[in-house]
Amino acid sequence: MALFERRDHLPLPPKGAKTYNTVCQYCNVGCGYKVYVWPVGEEGGPEKDQNAFGADFTNPQPPLVGLNYTETMHSVVQGRDGREYHVAIVPAQDSPINRGDYSIRGGTNALTTFSPTRGTQDRLRYPLLRLGDQFQAVTWQEALTLMGRVIKGIRDRDGNDDNLTVKCYDHGGSGQGFEDNYGAGKLFFDALSIRHIAIHNRPAYNSEVWGSRERGVHELNYDVSDARLADTVVLWGANPYETATVFYVEHILPNLKGATLGEKKAAFANGEPAEPGYLIVIDPRKTSSLTAAEVYAKDRVLHLAPRLGTDYILANAMARVVWERGYYDPDYLKARTDLTLFEDYKKKSLKLGTPYDAFMDEAETITGVPRAQIEQAAEWMAKPKGGGQKRRTLTIYEKGIIWNMKNYDQVAAVVQLAVLTHNIGRPGTGCGRQGGHQEGYVRPPAPTPGSIFNGGPPVNVDKLLTSGKGKFYWVIATDPYLSTPNSQFFRKRIHERTQKLTEALGRAGEPGTVQAWADKILQALYEDPDALFMVVQDIYMTDTARDAHLILPAAAWGEANDTSINCNSRLLRLYEKFTDPPGEAKPDWEIFKWVGMRLAELYRADGRREEAAKFEFGKDWKTDEDVFLAGSQEFKDNAVSEADEATLEAENYKGVTYGFLKEVGQQGIRTPVRKDPATGKLVGTLRRYTHRFGSSDGKFKWYGTDDWEGYPPEVDKYLKGDAPERYPFWVTTGRAQTIWQTAYHDRNLPEKTLALPLPYVEVNPEDARRLGLAGGDLVEVYNEEGNGTFMVYVTDAVQPGMLFLVMYHWRGTSNSLTSGYTDPKTTIPWYKGTRAALRKVAGALPSLHQTASTLQQNRFE
Repeated sequence: MALFERRDHLPLPPKGAKTYNTVCQYCNVGCGYKVYVWPVGEEGGPEKDQNAFGADFTNPQPPLVGLNYTETMHSVVQGRDGREYHVAIVPAQDSPINRGDYSIRGGTNALTTFSPTRGTQDRLRYPLLRLGDQFQAVTWQEALTLMGRVIKGIRDRDGNDDNLTVKCYDHGGSGQGFEDNYGAGKLFFDALSIRHIAIHNRPAYNSEVWGSRERGVHELNYDVSDARLADTVVLWGANPYETATVFYVEHILPNLKGATLGEKKAAFANGEPAEPGYLIVIDPRKTSSLTAAEVYAKDRVLHLAPRLGTDYILANAMARVVWERGYYDPDYLKARTDLTLFEDYKKKSLKLGTPYDAFMDEAETITGVPRAQIEQAAEWMAKPKGGGQKRRTLTIYEKGIIWNMKNYDQVAAVVQLAVLTHNIGRPGTGCGRQGGHQEGYVRPPAPTPGSIFNGGPPVNVDKLLTSGKGKFYWVIATDPYLSTPNSQFFRKRIHERTQKLTEALGRAGEPGTVQAWADKILQALYEDPDALFMVVQDIYMTDTARDAHLILPAAAWGEANDTSINCNSRLLRLYEKFTDPPGEAKPDWEIFKWVGMRLAELYRADGRREEAAKFEFGKDWKTDEDVFLAGSQEFKDNAVSEADEATLEAENYKGVTYGFLKEVGQQGIRTPVRKDPATGKLVGTLRRYTHRFGSSDGKFKWYGTDDWEGYPPEVDKYLKGDAPERYPFWVTTGRAQTIWQTAYHDRNLPEKTLALPLPYVEVNPEDARRLGLAGGDLVEVYNEEGNGTFMVYVTDAVQPGMLFLVMYHWRGTSNSLTSGYTDPKTTIPWYKGTRAALRKVAGALPSLHQTASTLQQNRFE
């Protein structure tokens, strides 16, 4: 008997099926998909002219290049007309990103559509209000009125917005693109003035890459073609096979295999050598991206495994090798970078006052990376090719750098190494993020500060809330009970604070009207300063939502028109709506609009017309495109020459319409979009910073990084006295290919839950033997921050003395053990470094072994 429904027949879309263009809702890659919708009871035939795919199914599809259509790419939904419809979501053959390929994430897009007969029946469909110990459905009218009265009541009493706190997505992905981000920005920054706002995966309103942006380099600057053209690809704290799968297998791996030599010869100048690519992986683990590449090109793959938190020291050491060996172009540095600031970089980062041998000895001691490997990596990145031609290196960094200790210095050091070697702005080069998800940021200016060098750092909202401050907490499309650092303590404190309000509201009976509810909420919030009113806006009942007082149901991917850019090319495309949201769920931008409109009504009733007008920002928004076009007015005038593309915002799409995006389809247009001064036509930007950088004078701004100062107190406490014996393991964290983010969809898909039923911990074989552990055993991992139960994977992916915990599983999160440390320059947390102990809880559970493999995840022999 199958563990979940299996089928030996898939219905084919008939020729008349409705067809839509879309982009995968998940990771940063932005794979293109085609959606076909047709009534149940109709079906296409197997001949090419009998189905909407235009594919011949009378014979087997050719391997790898044929049309992919599997069980997980089909579902049945119910329309608002009461009829049932087939939905088929298949990889787009005409997408320049995935070329008809797909990953385990995108391959299950169809299963995430709402259905009353599948796991997605758990979608939120109506506003829910907590009454006593349960949630009751209420109308939007009641929900909006309660929201408006509580927000207005707090503002009126305080005279400011400082007791209003928000946790919200910030830059697109998973259905929250330009439209929803603009709605959020208009409400929170223009109408309100929310200073205590945090981004979905961190405790403040900040950038994870200020260390790059303040140098004049936006983190999205390369193109997917650069991964095919590079002489060397560097994956620094990035594991694309796991988290950006199609980008890795379709573009990076072919380069290593020599399959892109023809493209290189066509792109390079006459006489420039072209050969199969090299790969450098810088990561404390032997990742799947590393070991998959070693299968094809072991002699052209190099692994550097720095000690946790030391990557910026490693980057500076590699830069020192470049300097000592002359692998740089003085004319380029003089023309394109700020040489007055370069002196500080030479002094602090390169430490030219310290003899080379002494410098390298110190770097080796701090990072744990042998000097020979540091020097070899510098050669592979920067040593000129035959004929003196500059080497082309693409450096891709991700969570291992941006969620590292000393975030600002880590990012700055990596980007400066790339600029020192002229590896930004040329074909086959670049230095930027792999990305977590697709991006879609457009908002009015935020009333929050920047880094420590620009009025900051911003407020740590997690710590503000856990310290007892703030009275209203609005959580939008994120689950901080799983995703925030030091989450076990955070969950406990937010539960305590929300429970105080819940208990106060239940005294003397529940109020009978919305006005009475709002009055009692406000009374309780000001009588008990520790009480907290929490609103959650999401598509499912999340872990965080269980403590909320009001829950707002949002529309999901495919249920509204949406736009975002992917991270490897900044490719802007339209994600077309192909189904309706369930029940009364609404797109996020529309919820923000109606909260604003309700506040406007309340202020107008008070005779405060000027204040009311601020909240009417969305009165003319009738469609998704209305919001998209309104957001475009936040961008600069983009009628600039190609040489001035760096003066534009990275996501500038001024002049683009839905009609234009429907016309270009999967080909999209790369941002920043320019209006060509000569022709007036919209033109995309292939790669950035060929002519100038994004600073005010166009020159790269150098920065001298800090010296190594050891670990912050939150982690150093585990290294003092007998603590190293009590907490003997270093712990790092990361993602699994099977599940996405907090697994909000995946936990409802048996195809996913059976493959990864529990959160897991990777343990080195040497440690496993010593502790008597086998694959599939259950262990408790614990420290002074928290604990969790994990299933054991015995693997050499981790070194002896190190554990790797998967993040964000619905049965346990690694963030229960992470510290509350944040970089004092940026308020970015260090999710990937702490220490812990491990104890065996029990042997393996037999039922797990029926569905879940505990074989090494990084073996590809």
